[in-house]
Amino acid sequence: MTARAAIIFLLVFAANASFAADIKIGFVDIPYLIDKAPQAQAASNRLEREFAPRQNLIKQQKSELEQLKADLDGDSLNTGERAQVEREYRKTERRMKRDEQEFREELNIQKNQEFKQVRVYVLDAIATFAKRHNYDMIISDGVLFANKTVDVTDKVLIELQQSVAQSNDQKTN
Repeated sequence: MTARAAIIFLLVFAANASFAADIKIGFVDIPYLIDKAPQAQAASNRLEREFAPRQNLIKQQKSELEQLKADLDGDSLNTGERAQVEREYRKTERRMKRDEQEFREELNIQKNQEFKQVRVYVLDAIATFAKRHNYDMIISDGVLFANKTVDVTDKVLIELQQSVAQSNDQKTN
């Protein structure tokens, strides 16, 4: 159900006080949950570990490039040495730019895949929370205001954290 449909639903049935008293509605801030969920932090840590060696290689290439630039800026090279250092500088620069672009592209692809999984996990957690606590409706995007009494974001976050703790407990046993 879209946010617009949820608002229309609320407006139509809010007039009927007896119906409104029987309905249980909650609100969640999905971007907040995705940002704060321990599953998102775990995904970030995995990506960091996976891509750290390549990031270090790029840093090393930048350092080499800076050293070559310093050599070129100095007066200690003769004409033959200067030409050789210039070729090495251009070669290193091209390789670094290519490696850096490939790194960024692959990192973005992996981030998108990881956070897509986190989003699915968060949406499943919201649905599970709603069913467990007998909510008739959980709304999210397009809400201009949600009173703290209907905002269940922190409660869902606690359940996400508990599911990670339970998962970790099962892995250690």
